[in-house]
Amino acid sequence: MEEKKTTLKGNLHSIISLYVGLVLLFSCPWIAVSQSSTPRFLPGFPGPLPFHLETGYVGVGESDQDQLFYYFVQSDTNPQEDPLVLWLTGGPGCSAWSGLVYEIGPLNFETAQYNGSLPTFTLNPYSWTKVSNIIFLDSPVWTGFSYSRGGKEDGTGDFKSSREINQFLRKWLKDHPQFLTNPLYIGGDSYSGITVPIVTQEIANGNEAGQEPFLNLKGYFEGNPVTDPEFDGNALVPYIHGMGIISDELFESAKKNCKENYINPSNEECGNDLQEVNKCILGLNTAQLLEPLCFFASPKPKEADGNRRALKDSKELFPEPNLIDGCRTAGYVLSYYWANDDNVRKALDIHKGSIKEWVRCNYGLRFTHEVTSVVSYHLNLTTRGYRALIYSGDHDATIPFSGTHAWIRSLNFSIIDDWRSWSVDGQIGGYTRTFANNITFATIKGAGHTAPEYKPKEEKKTTPRGNLHSIIFLHVELVLLFSCSWISVSQSSTLRSLPGFPGPLPFHLETGYVGVGESNQDQLFYYFVQSDTNPDEDPVVLWLTGGPGCSAWSGLVYEIGPLYFETAQYNGSLPTLALNPYSWTKVSNIIFLDAPVWTGFSYSRGPKDVGTGDFKSCREIHRFLRKWFNDHPQFLTNPLYIGGDSYSGMTIPLVAQEIANGNEAGQEPLLNLKGYFEGNPSTDPNFDGNSLVPYLHGMGIISDELYEAAKKNCGGNYLNPSNEECAQDLQEVNKCMFGINYAHILEPICFFAAPKPNEEDGNRRFLKDSRELCSGPTLIDGCRSYGYLLSYYWTNDDNVRKALGIHKGSIKEWVRCNYGLSYTKEVTSVIPYHLNLTTRGFRTMIYSGDHDATVPFVGTHAWIRSLNFPIIDEWRSWFVDGQIAGYTRTYANNMTFATLKGAGHTAPEYKPKEGLAMFERWISQKPL
Repeated sequence: MEEKKTTLKGNLHSIISLYVGLVLLFSCPWIAVSQSSTPRFLPGFPGPLPFHLETGYVGVGESDQDQLFYYFVQSDTNPQEDPLVLWLTGGPGCSAWSGLVYEIGPLNFETAQYNGSLPTFTLNPYSWTKVSNIIFLDSPVWTGFSYSRGGKEDGTGDFKSSREINQFLRKWLKDHPQFLTNPLYIGGDSYSGITVPIVTQEIANGNEAGQEPFLNLKGYFEGNPVTDPEFDGNALVPYIHGMGIISDELFESAKKNCKENYINPSNEECGNDLQEVNKCILGLNTAQLLEPLCFFASPKPKEADGNRRALKDSKELFPEPNLIDGCRTAGYVLSYYWANDDNVRKALDIHKGSIKEWVRCNYGLRFTHEVTSVVSYHLNLTTRGYRALIYSGDHDATIPFSGTHAWIRSLNFSIIDDWRSWSVDGQIGGYTRTFANNITFATIKGAGHTAPEYKPKEEKKTTPRGNLHSIIFLHVELVLLFSCSWISVSQSSTLRSLPGFPGPLPFHLETGYVGVGESNQDQLFYYFVQSDTNPDEDPVVLWLTGGPGCSAWSGLVYEIGPLYFETAQYNGSLPTLALNPYSWTKVSNIIFLDAPVWTGFSYSRGPKDVGTGDFKSCREIHRFLRKWFNDHPQFLTNPLYIGGDSYSGMTIPLVAQEIANGNEAGQEPLLNLKGYFEGNPSTDPNFDGNSLVPYLHGMGIISDELYEAAKKNCGGNYLNPSNEECAQDLQEVNKCMFGINYAHILEPICFFAAPKPNEEDGNRRFLKDSRELCSGPTLIDGCRSYGYLLSYYWTNDDNVRKALGIHKGSIKEWVRCNYGLSYTKEVTSVIPYHLNLTTRGFRTMIYSGDHDATVPFVGTHAWIRSLNFPIIDEWRSWFVDGQIAGYTRTYANNMTFATLKGAGHTAPEYKPKEGLAMFERWISQKPL
């Protein structure tokens, strides 16, 4: 992470040039005494340390003038036999303290708002010291607390630094002979990808030359390692294309013009393409694509480029750092306050006068990069029998996993355990492949540049067939049969309060039924929330939740409405509601409609086995709207938009065309239809379904080889295999998908929210939920579907039904999604509807959460491009509060496409703040 520097304008090569060549000059006297101490207490940690910590110096180099400082933590389990690890943080020039307190060590900072006192610690439950002894070494000299008795102007480099690390280890083990027989591993991340193989080879060669003591070297491991500029640098453009950061057209153009050499442009066209790539990267936190870029942790915000802002930090910027939500760099700033405290230095036994001010990363270090590629070192070491683990956080654009995997494959070792998922606590932790010569590659799903920092639980563990169709078609064709009697009375009521919400409602809520169909026998239930701003003029939105058969209550309480459930542990009482600060009702009036009939609280007086389908449902929705506006004439002049997500992608264009045709035919009242919007919409199986395999490849879920084989054997048609080779490839794809939460590939699958876990395929598990599963659901960390279960307890409460005005006996038990709905899918593609509507002048916004594998954004963008509309606002990033929220492109005919960075299938549910900003700008006819 620390060594990354992204150029905002100009040359992509700076992404690989990971250092600043400045000379840091200051002078003071000091005393150099090699020593070690065992602190029992550390300032900021409550009580005695529950682990063995030793700190000290070892003199290396000429006359031992370079004093390398270390922190040594013994294994919690069996220090006499557990491996000994030497950990080297990257940079070069970044203190091993980063590894100890932010990544793999036993301590973490408490990141509460800084109040001027000494920062405090808590224990890291996922410390690697649970299974190993770790030396955290400040190297090279002038890193962290390491210093030299020589002048600071005496530089170092790859070779000198590695020789001194080898010398350090042999001296340290002479002083700690009890660890000489323990297996020894060298590890680190980032720029240590250069250092670790060189050091490992120094040790191996030293052993063979008879250097004493003999070191029991067994192997090495590296995380997101800098390795070779050709592999690391040239991986960036394909990687950010796969992640949805640059458009398909720009990627194809760059690939053609640059001939896949993106580091040194050889022609003007390539240079122009790379400038456009840089524009898309500008503002991204390349260390973790989904996290914000936090300028407050930068040493000189006006001078630091976009990538370094997130990667550097300085005490000088603020007297008191501000903790910004989602900004992990706030924790980095705390290191300065802690490490520069006099009591801390005394506890660590720091040599007085040796380091005037500790910095986490010394970017003024005079360091010569003598080795550009260490691929040959890897080949040498693994051929000699040393074990190697190379792991990559798959959301790091600093050193993309695809480039790392590419150089490993270039070694041409045989594969002995092919690409597959690996799991932690039943959830996919990432993907892995093992090669001959004991080299293992692994990705960590959702992690960034310093992977253990982002996914500590998964990192510590780094150690049934699905059907591709099921990812696209999200329903079960079963008929739900139950019987009861009911009364059908069309009515509406205005609610002043709701059970579970404290006090009167601070917004206008109306609920009711509108009768549609033959003799009004189908009673469609709705929730209507007026705009907080200007209900008399703000747009009216009709919101349709997908399914088909999922209640609009989901839209109201989980996505865009004014309420959400408090997801505290369920205790048997009525679940409680709170206000959603990012409700779309801040700028619009919204009708949340339970459609089709037998969805949510909507019901029919006719037989339940009389089914519905795309056309009948859309006609009834159209009929509902005209009747509703007859009863609410004050909203007839407001702009009208139809919106929704998921399967509503099929419904919305049909409804919009029904309304438009009805207006032209003179149906009353005239509806002021202006357009429609859809999120991650089902549209066309060829685009939606066939985009899955390329999407999974771009996201690092299937290997390069499997993707190329499937592309060749299936000819781009992954829905209906036409030959045995294609079918076999798709079986392998399914194996990689098994266990993935398709609605958001980084979130866990929570089986407790499925109606019948043993009968549902992996795809359905996260999309369905049932009250019947348990009498009291268990809150599992990271499982948003827990909140879905609360809906059952709330909507099936008698007081709630009374407040909502639900017709007694109409719905025996409310379910969030009625997957037993008898529904006929009569329309397979709505692309002609989009073409028709946009050609007639209706505004359209299509948005996609870019981490949804249910309806991948790449397929959505592909069908939009197939309309062949001219581009009027080219692919670019859009921002919320100075952070990249996604990417967008606007076409002629008033069609806008947008991605929401880090969002899943129901995008506003995952990114509510960004979702509101997107909607507010679009509905106000402003550019995103």
